[in-house]
Amino acid sequence: MPDLVYAKKWLDRAQRDYDFAAKIEKHFWPKDLEPICYHCQQATEKALKAVLAYNEAEILKIHIIGKLVDECKKYGFSVPIDRKVAKLITDHATLSRYPDNMNEWTEEDAKLALKYSKLTLDAVNQYLAESEEQENQEEAPE
Repeated sequence: MPDLVYAKKWLDRAQRDYDFAAKIEKHFWPKDLEPICYHCQQATEKALKAVLAYNEAEILKIHIIGKLVDECKKYGFSVPIDRKVAKLITDHATLSRYPDNMNEWTEEDAKLALKYSKLTLDAVNQYLAESEEQENQEEAPE
């Protein structure tokens, strides 16, 4: 049986990461681009893990967005993230962890990260809402 409560916990954490990134982008000058990109990656990762949680799938302890997208597709979920964007978003978390791999993120990188993070959150919210509605219809007496 799908686990909406656990999925919403993941989605809540994803939303908090996104909100933090958006707040940095809106209120800080000069913009600190690294944490914007990092928290957008975290939001995207956690939102995708909400889909897995809902379907009671194993929550993979990975940060690779492309792999998580592939796992979510097994449950009928798709998000408008292609391979190139998935790699870019993954890099926001993985490359920024080590000083010798630091990348100089641009404002365009941050805008793309915010955009795709928001698209993912919206898609997961819609997926869970539709799944919940379908569950309720199945449980309703005839």
